Amino acid sequence: MAANGGTLTSYLGLIRLQKLAKARHALDLSRLNAQSAAIEEENDALFRMQDDRFAGNTTAFVPVHVIMKRLETNKTLQAQLSEQMVETKQNLLKVSRTLDTLNSRLRVLEKETSRAEIADEMDEYMGHLLAKRAI
Repeated sequence: MAANGGTLTSYLGLIRLQKLAKARHALDLSRLNAQSAAIEEENDALFRMQDDRFAGNTTAFVPVHVIMKRLETNKTLQAQLSEQMVETKQNLLKVSRTLDTLNSRLRVLEKETSRAEIADEMDEYMGHLLAKRAI
């Protein structure tokens, strides 16, 4: 029974660590999504500037080559972010599966511990009953 207590504590510690890892990956994924959204907003603004320039708007003050260079840079950044997002999602799924497995094993261990405690209580009760008859 003492071994189960140590195992129970180990599972609880591992579950706590996996929950922290899951939260970290979820936070990383949120950050990457926010960065991607910011790049998309910037691209929209750059395309509007480019359209204004081609429409003959005289208030356009950003040169076309600067706009194009920034769009190329953003394309590279989005590709990198996309790769990071895929990797982070995979890590998040791995951690989630590990967490599910640990929770499942913890439930099994708790059931086994409960059954062992009930069996011990039944043995003790039977011992009392047999001792009363012997007196």
